[in-house]
Amino acid sequence: MNATTADLRLWFEDYLAAFNRADFAAFGSYYADDVVFHGQAAQLIGRDSVLNFYRKVRGYLDERVDLLGFVGAPDGSRIAAELRTTLIALRDWPDMPTGAMRAGDTRQRVSFAMYDVAYGRFTRIRTARFVSAPENAG
Repeated sequence: MNATTADLRLWFEDYLAAFNRADFAAFGSYYADDVVFHGQAAQLIGRDSVLNFYRKVRGYLDERVDLLGFVGAPDGSRIAAELRTTLIALRDWPDMPTGAMRAGDTRQRVSFAMYDVAYGRFTRIRTARFVSAPENAG
């Protein structure tokens, strides 16, 4: 992907907008056929696996991802993003991979994500959850 960093950010923001409105066709078009996804809730290979995972998630949760920080490689090959994810449980999900939620529960977390990009598609996605250190009382 040959683009300026500003173009890359707009492209990524379009991806997040499609994800947030659960437009599977639109956000799925950003994944390479053999994308490798390393997330907190799943380790997946392939666009279909990622989309099937999110279809299941959307059956239980309303999920919104907001962009807090963005760094794009000048050649368009990588994106580093700070993301805030808000989950609202639509129904009970006792065996949710990252911890049970009950209908109406809300959970919010901040994650860092690295995206490898080739030919305008994500080839690898890696995420890590940000956990702040406890404040020192002493």
